[in-house]
Amino acid sequence: MDYALFYRRQIAVDRIAQEVGAFDLFITAFNSSERVRRVLDAVKASTKLVLIHPEYRYTAVDLAAAQLPADARIITPVSTDEVEQINELVSAAGDFAGKSVCIDITGFMRHALSFLVAKLGSIGINNFAVLYSEPLHYVKQEATRFSTQSSGAVRPVRGMYGSPGSGRDHLIIAVGYDHQSVSEVAAHKDGVTVHPLFAFPSLSADMYQQSAIRAERSGEVAVRPEWVSNRFFAPANDPFSTAQVLSERIRQIDAKGPDQNVYISPLSTKVQALGVSLYWYLEGRGRGRTTVLLPECLSYSPETSTGLKRLWKYDVELS
Repeated sequence: MDYALFYRRQIAVDRIAQEVGAFDLFITAFNSSERVRRVLDAVKASTKLVLIHPEYRYTAVDLAAAQLPADARIITPVSTDEVEQINELVSAAGDFAGKSVCIDITGFMRHALSFLVAKLGSIGINNFAVLYSEPLHYVKQEATRFSTQSSGAVRPVRGMYGSPGSGRDHLIIAVGYDHQSVSEVAAHKDGVTVHPLFAFPSLSADMYQQSAIRAERSGEVAVRPEWVSNRFFAPANDPFSTAQVLSERIRQIDAKGPDQNVYISPLSTKVQALGVSLYWYLEGRGRGRTTVLLPECLSYSPETSTGLKRLWKYDVELS
Protein backbone atom coordinates (compact mmCIF):
# COMPACT_ATOMS: atom_id res chain seq x y z
CA MET A 1 0.00 0.00 0.00
CA ASP A 2 1.08 3.56 -0.70
CA TYR A 3 -0.72 5.50 2.00
CA ALA A 4 0.62 8.79 0.65
CA LEU A 5 -2.16 8.61 -1.96
CA PHE A 6 -4.85 9.15 0.66
CA TYR A 7 -6.18 12.69 0.93
CA ARG A 8 -6.06 14.84 4.04
CA ARG A 9 -6.58 18.56 4.62
CA GLN A 10 -6.75 21.08 7.43
CA ILE A 11 -10.09 22.83 8.04
CA ALA A 12 -10.33 26.43 9.27
CA VAL A 13 -11.95 26.22 12.71
CA ASP A 14 -14.05 29.32 12.03
CA ARG A 15 -15.35 27.89 8.72
CA ILE A 16 -16.25 24.32 9.65
CA ALA A 17 -19.71 24.32 8.06
CA GLN A 18 -18.41 25.83 4.81
CA GLU A 19 -15.22 23.76 4.42
CA VAL A 20 -16.25 20.32 5.71
CA GLY A 21 -19.30 20.14 3.44
CA ALA A 22 -22.69 18.51 3.94
CA PHE A 23 -23.37 14.79 4.46
CA ASP A 24 -26.27 12.40 4.58
CA LEU A 25 -25.00 10.92 7.85
CA PHE A 26 -22.74 12.39 10.54
CA ILE A 27 -21.53 10.19 13.41
CA THR A 28 -19.78 11.38 16.56
CA ALA A 29 -19.04 10.13 20.07
CA PHE A 30 -19.91 12.78 22.62
CA ASN A 31 -17.77 13.98 25.48
CA SER A 32 -17.64 17.27 27.37
CA SER A 33 -14.75 18.87 25.48
CA GLU A 34 -15.38 22.05 23.53
CA ARG A 35 -13.77 20.63 20.40
CA VAL A 36 -16.27 17.78 20.14
CA ARG A 37 -19.28 20.00 20.72
CA ARG A 38 -18.20 22.71 18.24
CA VAL A 39 -17.84 20.20 15.43
CA LEU A 40 -21.15 18.52 16.29
CA ASP A 41 -22.95 21.84 16.13
CA ALA A 42 -21.23 23.08 12.96
CA VAL A 43 -21.26 20.09 10.59
CA LYS A 44 -24.23 19.97 8.23
CA ALA A 45 -25.92 16.57 7.89
CA SER A 46 -29.36 15.16 7.17
CA THR A 47 -28.96 12.76 10.09
CA LYS A 48 -26.71 13.15 13.12
CA LEU A 49 -25.97 10.15 15.36
CA VAL A 50 -24.38 10.82 18.75
CA LEU A 51 -22.86 7.82 20.51
CA ILE A 52 -22.64 8.08 24.31
CA HIS A 53 -19.94 5.68 25.46
CA PRO A 54 -20.84 4.12 28.84
CA GLU A 55 -17.17 4.48 29.82
CA TYR A 56 -17.74 8.24 30.18
CA ARG A 57 -20.24 7.52 32.98
CA TYR A 58 -22.74 10.19 31.95
CA THR A 59 -26.06 10.27 33.80
CA ALA A 60 -29.39 11.32 32.30
CA VAL A 61 -29.00 14.61 34.17
CA ASP A 62 -25.57 15.17 32.62
CA LEU A 63 -26.93 14.59 29.11
CA ALA A 64 -29.87 16.88 29.68
CA ALA A 65 -27.51 19.62 30.88
CA ALA A 66 -25.32 19.09 27.79
CA GLN A 67 -28.19 20.30 25.57
CA LEU A 68 -27.35 18.08 22.62
CA PRO A 69 -28.85 19.17 19.28
CA ALA A 70 -32.59 18.53 19.15
CA ASP A 71 -32.32 16.88 15.73
CA ALA A 72 -29.60 14.43 16.80
CA ARG A 73 -30.34 10.77 17.50
CA ILE A 74 -28.71 9.74 20.78
CA ILE A 75 -27.30 6.19 21.03
CA THR A 76 -26.72 5.02 24.61
CA PRO A 77 -25.35 1.45 24.71
CA VAL A 78 -25.08 -0.17 28.13
CA SER A 79 -22.23 -2.57 27.40
CA THR A 80 -18.58 -1.53 27.17
CA ASP A 81 -18.01 -4.26 24.58
CA GLU A 82 -17.12 -2.72 21.22
CA VAL A 83 -19.24 -5.17 19.20
CA GLU A 84 -22.41 -4.26 21.07
CA GLN A 85 -21.64 -0.53 20.96
CA ILE A 86 -20.90 -0.42 17.24
CA ASN A 87 -23.67 -2.80 16.25
CA GLU A 88 -26.15 -0.57 18.07
CA LEU A 89 -24.70 2.47 16.30
CA VAL A 90 -24.78 0.84 12.86
CA SER A 91 -28.33 -0.40 13.44
CA ALA A 92 -29.44 3.15 14.28
CA ALA A 93 -27.81 4.42 11.08
CA GLY A 94 -29.96 2.09 8.97
CA ASP A 95 -29.22 1.60 5.29
CA PHE A 96 -25.85 3.11 4.31
CA ALA A 97 -26.36 2.51 0.59
CA GLY A 98 -25.73 5.62 -1.47
CA LYS A 99 -25.19 7.81 1.60
CA SER A 100 -22.28 10.17 2.20
CA VAL A 101 -20.84 9.51 5.66
CA CYS A 102 -18.69 11.63 7.97
CA ILE A 103 -17.32 10.45 11.33
CA ASP A 104 -15.77 12.65 14.01
CA ILE A 105 -13.39 10.29 15.84
CA THR A 106 -12.29 12.80 18.50
CA GLY A 107 -14.52 11.46 21.29
CA PHE A 108 -14.47 7.78 20.37
CA MET A 109 -13.07 5.13 22.68
CA ARG A 110 -10.17 3.42 20.94
CA HIS A 111 -11.59 -0.11 21.00
CA ALA A 112 -14.88 1.08 19.49
CA LEU A 113 -13.11 3.21 16.87
CA SER A 114 -10.93 0.28 15.80
CA PHE A 115 -13.89 -2.05 15.49
CA LEU A 116 -15.97 0.59 13.69
CA VAL A 117 -13.44 0.78 10.84
CA ALA A 118 -13.45 -3.00 10.44
CA LYS A 119 -17.25 -3.13 10.71
CA LEU A 120 -17.79 -0.50 8.03
CA GLY A 121 -15.43 -2.33 5.69
CA SER A 122 -17.17 -5.64 6.34
CA ILE A 123 -20.59 -4.23 5.34
CA GLY A 124 -19.22 -2.60 2.21
CA ILE A 125 -18.85 1.03 3.36
CA ASN A 126 -15.54 1.65 1.64
CA ASN A 127 -15.50 5.45 1.45
CA PHE A 128 -16.17 7.93 4.25
CA ALA A 129 -14.79 11.16 5.66
CA VAL A 130 -13.17 11.36 9.08
CA LEU A 131 -12.72 14.45 11.25
CA TYR A 132 -10.34 14.96 14.16
CA SER A 133 -10.04 18.12 16.24
CA GLU A 134 -6.80 19.01 18.01
CA PRO A 135 -7.00 20.66 21.45
CA LEU A 136 -5.22 23.82 22.45
CA HIS A 137 -3.94 22.07 25.57
CA TYR A 138 -4.57 19.07 27.75
CA VAL A 139 -6.03 20.26 31.03
CA LYS A 140 -3.33 18.97 33.38
CA GLN A 141 -0.50 18.72 30.81
CA GLU A 142 1.65 15.64 31.55
CA ALA A 143 -0.55 14.86 34.59
CA THR A 144 -3.70 14.52 32.45
CA ARG A 145 -5.51 11.22 33.03
CA PHE A 146 -7.52 9.67 30.21
CA SER A 147 -8.37 6.13 31.23
CA THR A 148 -9.44 6.37 34.87
CA GLN A 149 -10.22 2.70 35.55
CA SER A 150 -9.42 -0.54 33.74
CA SER A 151 -10.23 -4.16 34.46
CA GLY A 152 -6.53 -5.08 34.37
CA ALA A 153 -7.16 -7.36 31.40
CA VAL A 154 -5.59 -6.89 27.97
CA ARG A 155 -7.34 -8.47 24.99
CA PRO A 156 -7.64 -8.24 21.21
CA VAL A 157 -10.23 -5.92 19.73
CA ARG A 158 -13.08 -8.22 18.69
CA GLY A 159 -12.39 -9.80 15.33
CA MET A 160 -9.09 -7.95 14.83
CA TYR A 161 -6.67 -10.76 15.54
CA GLY A 162 -4.71 -13.40 13.71
CA SER A 163 -3.69 -16.97 14.52
CA PRO A 164 -0.19 -16.93 16.06
CA GLY A 165 2.65 -18.63 14.22
CA SER A 166 5.79 -20.32 15.48
CA GLY A 167 7.99 -17.22 15.19
CA ARG A 168 8.82 -14.55 17.75
CA ASP A 169 6.26 -12.22 19.30
CA HIS A 170 6.57 -8.49 18.53
CA LEU A 171 4.56 -5.78 20.29
CA ILE A 172 4.15 -2.36 18.67
CA ILE A 173 2.89 0.20 21.19
CA ALA A 174 1.70 3.60 19.95
CA VAL A 175 2.80 5.47 23.07
CA GLY A 176 0.57 8.15 24.60
CA TYR A 177 -0.03 9.71 27.99
CA ASP A 178 -1.52 6.59 29.60
CA HIS A 179 1.61 5.07 31.10
CA GLN A 180 -0.43 2.58 33.14
CA SER A 181 -1.98 1.22 29.92
CA VAL A 182 1.48 0.97 28.33
CA SER A 183 2.66 -1.03 31.34
CA GLU A 184 -0.38 -3.34 31.23
CA VAL A 185 0.04 -4.07 27.52
CA ALA A 186 3.81 -4.64 27.80
CA ALA A 187 3.28 -7.14 30.62
CA HIS A 188 0.61 -9.03 28.68
CA LYS A 189 3.04 -11.42 26.96
CA ASP A 190 6.31 -12.82 28.28
CA GLY A 191 9.37 -12.58 26.06
CA VAL A 192 7.82 -10.16 23.58
CA THR A 193 10.05 -7.75 21.63
CA VAL A 194 8.75 -4.22 22.05
CA HIS A 195 8.69 -1.58 19.28
CA PRO A 196 7.54 1.78 20.73
CA LEU A 197 5.88 4.12 18.22
CA PHE A 198 6.04 7.73 19.39
CA ALA A 199 3.79 10.50 18.08
CA PHE A 200 6.27 12.88 16.47
CA PRO A 201 5.70 15.49 15.23
CA SER A 202 3.19 15.79 18.06
CA LEU A 203 0.06 17.94 18.15
CA SER A 204 2.23 20.62 19.75
CA ALA A 205 5.86 20.82 20.91
CA ASP A 206 5.00 20.53 24.60
CA MET A 207 2.81 17.46 24.05
CA TYR A 208 5.72 15.33 22.84
CA GLN A 209 7.67 16.24 25.96
CA GLN A 210 4.66 15.51 28.17
CA SER A 211 4.12 12.14 26.49
CA ALA A 212 7.81 11.24 26.87
CA ILE A 213 7.69 12.12 30.58
CA ARG A 214 4.66 9.91 31.10
CA ALA A 215 6.14 7.08 29.03
CA GLU A 216 9.16 6.88 31.33
CA ARG A 217 6.75 5.93 34.15
CA SER A 218 5.65 2.80 32.29
CA GLY A 219 7.73 0.52 34.49
CA GLU A 220 9.98 -2.29 33.35
CA VAL A 221 9.32 -1.88 29.64
CA ALA A 222 10.79 1.66 29.65
CA VAL A 223 14.22 0.39 30.77
CA ARG A 224 14.55 -2.35 28.15
CA PRO A 225 17.24 -1.70 25.51
CA GLU A 226 14.67 -2.00 22.69
CA TRP A 227 12.68 0.90 24.18
CA VAL A 228 15.36 3.04 22.53
CA SER A 229 16.82 0.81 19.81
CA ASN A 230 13.41 -0.14 18.33
CA ARG A 231 11.83 3.30 18.72
CA PHE A 232 10.17 4.78 15.63
CA PHE A 233 7.94 7.75 14.89
CA ALA A 234 4.78 8.86 13.06
CA PRO A 235 2.91 12.19 13.08
CA ALA A 236 0.26 12.46 15.79
CA ASN A 237 -2.30 13.93 13.35
CA ASP A 238 -1.84 11.78 10.24
CA PRO A 239 -3.43 8.30 10.15
CA PHE A 240 -2.03 7.54 6.71
CA SER A 241 1.57 8.20 7.75
CA THR A 242 0.97 6.03 10.81
CA ALA A 243 -0.28 3.19 8.61
CA GLN A 244 2.74 3.66 6.31
CA VAL A 245 5.38 3.43 9.06
CA LEU A 246 3.56 0.42 10.54
CA SER A 247 3.65 -1.28 7.17
CA GLU A 248 7.37 -0.59 6.82
CA ARG A 249 8.22 -1.74 10.35
CA ILE A 250 6.23 -4.96 9.98
CA ARG A 251 8.01 -5.72 6.71
CA GLN A 252 11.28 -5.39 8.64
CA ILE A 253 9.93 -7.74 11.30
CA ASP A 254 8.92 -10.29 8.65
CA ALA A 255 12.45 -10.19 7.25
CA LYS A 256 13.69 -11.69 10.54
CA GLY A 257 12.13 -15.05 9.74
CA PRO A 258 8.86 -16.86 8.98
CA ASP A 259 5.72 -16.73 11.11
CA GLN A 260 6.56 -13.60 13.11
CA ASN A 261 3.64 -12.60 15.35
CA VAL A 262 2.74 -8.90 15.55
CA TYR A 263 0.58 -7.28 18.22
CA ILE A 264 -0.30 -3.58 17.85
CA SER A 265 -1.63 -1.48 20.73
CA PRO A 266 -2.89 2.03 19.74
CA LEU A 267 -2.53 4.03 22.98
CA SER A 268 -1.65 7.38 21.43
CA THR A 269 -3.96 9.86 19.64
CA LYS A 270 -7.26 8.77 18.10
CA VAL A 271 -5.70 9.61 14.73
CA GLN A 272 -2.96 7.05 15.29
CA ALA A 273 -5.61 4.56 16.43
CA LEU A 274 -7.34 5.18 13.09
CA GLY A 275 -4.01 4.60 11.31
CA VAL A 276 -3.57 1.26 13.13
CA SER A 277 -7.09 0.22 12.10
CA LEU A 278 -6.47 1.19 8.48
CA TYR A 279 -3.24 -0.82 8.41
CA TRP A 280 -4.95 -3.84 9.96
CA TYR A 281 -7.89 -3.75 7.56
CA LEU A 282 -5.89 -3.10 4.39
CA GLU A 283 -2.80 -5.22 5.13
CA GLY A 284 -2.70 -6.81 8.57
CA ARG A 285 -5.72 -9.08 8.26
CA GLY A 286 -4.36 -10.44 4.97
CA ARG A 287 -0.93 -10.95 6.51
CA GLY A 288 -2.40 -13.01 9.35
CA ARG A 289 -0.62 -13.24 12.73
CA THR A 290 -1.53 -9.55 13.25
CA THR A 291 -3.56 -8.58 16.32
CA VAL A 292 -4.82 -5.24 17.65
CA LEU A 293 -4.58 -5.25 21.47
CA LEU A 294 -6.00 -2.88 24.09
CA PRO A 295 -6.52 -2.88 27.86
CA GLU A 296 -10.15 -3.20 28.91
CA CYS A 297 -11.24 0.29 29.96
CA LEU A 298 -14.09 0.61 32.46
CA SER A 299 -14.17 4.39 32.82
CA TYR A 300 -12.67 7.30 30.90
CA SER A 301 -12.42 11.00 31.65
CA PRO A 302 -15.16 12.91 29.78
CA GLU A 303 -13.14 16.13 29.56
CA THR A 304 -9.36 16.26 29.22
CA SER A 305 -8.70 19.23 26.94
CA THR A 306 -9.35 22.91 26.39
CA GLY A 307 -10.23 24.71 23.16
CA LEU A 308 -10.04 23.76 19.50
CA LYS A 309 -6.70 24.40 17.84
CA ARG A 310 -6.98 22.67 14.46
CA LEU A 311 -9.47 20.49 12.63
CA TRP A 312 -8.44 17.82 10.14
CA LYS A 313 -10.44 16.00 7.49
CA TYR A 314 -9.31 12.65 6.13
CA ASP A 315 -10.83 10.81 3.17
CA VAL A 316 -10.75 7.11 4.02
CA GLU A 317 -10.94 4.43 1.32
CA LEU A 318 -11.13 0.79 2.38
CA SER A 319 -11.57 -0.82 -1.04
